[in-house]
Amino acid sequence: MNNPEYRSTYENLLYNGLINVIDPKDFPRSFPIHWHKHVEMAVMPEDTDAKRLPVMRVNQTVYRLAPGDILFIWPGEVHETVENEQSRLIGLQFSSTILNELPDFTPFIHLFRTFHHIRPSDTPELAQRMQAHVRHILSIQQNRETFSGVETLICLYEMFMDFGTHIKNNVMQDTPQHTQGSGRTFEKISVACSYIIENCDRELTLESTADHIGFSACYFSRIFKQVTNYNFVEYLTLQRIKRAQTLLADSEKTITEISYQAGFKSISTFNRVFRHYRGCSPSEYRKYYLN
Repeated sequence: MNNPEYRSTYENLLYNGLINVIDPKDFPRSFPIHWHKHVEMAVMPEDTDAKRLPVMRVNQTVYRLAPGDILFIWPGEVHETVENEQSRLIGLQFSSTILNELPDFTPFIHLFRTFHHIRPSDTPELAQRMQAHVRHILSIQQNRETFSGVETLICLYEMFMDFGTHIKNNVMQDTPQHTQGSGRTFEKISVACSYIIENCDRELTLESTADHIGFSACYFSRIFKQVTNYNFVEYLTLQRIKRAQTLLADSEKTITEISYQAGFKSISTFNRVFRHYRGCSPSEYRKYYLN
């Protein structure tokens, strides 16, 4: 940051499970400027006494959260809890891969990140539905019954399905850059994502994938990055890593066999890329999985 008064530190979020749920009594009353690699949501419940509104700052923009408000903080964004004296906020933290690795969400990732402040005064139906999902997640975590982690994840997916539906039905039609058949374009990018996932073990190229959905290579490259926030090679590589993870569950296959069956041309490339994306080698991953 250029502003010397706005220096941030990296926070390494460590927690069990896929989603960290922060109860109001545990949400910090204040927290210094920091950033992390995860998605964070600060939620002001609808039925909260609004005498003293919590204040948060994201990318130097100050937000005062009224009852029913939801604040999204996306990976890498510098933020701080300025004031939460009455401990009203609920927090959700989760890895962005929860969304990135599902092809149905892929076309919406870039648009999700354009939203920060969800308010009932602006989008009453969306805010109400999101608040309902957050209440359900909090209830699941408090009860801690069997499969509570799975139920929480399902609820989070449902929340983002509502979020994506709102974007599709409202934002895409109203934004100039998404006119001229944008809905059809998004559908074709979704088809391309599915095509890459199904054929990632083959010799796929940007040109062949663009041809599959009837786009020129140049246009496809630009619009794919704009929509998914990945370039073609990054997305293809991620799908190959996911394919390899599935294959590593089969202890009968060698690491070399798996590397080629996942679409990698050499074992050295496979080992290097797998460690980059997953933080461990393929053999270490298999050991963790089988144990």
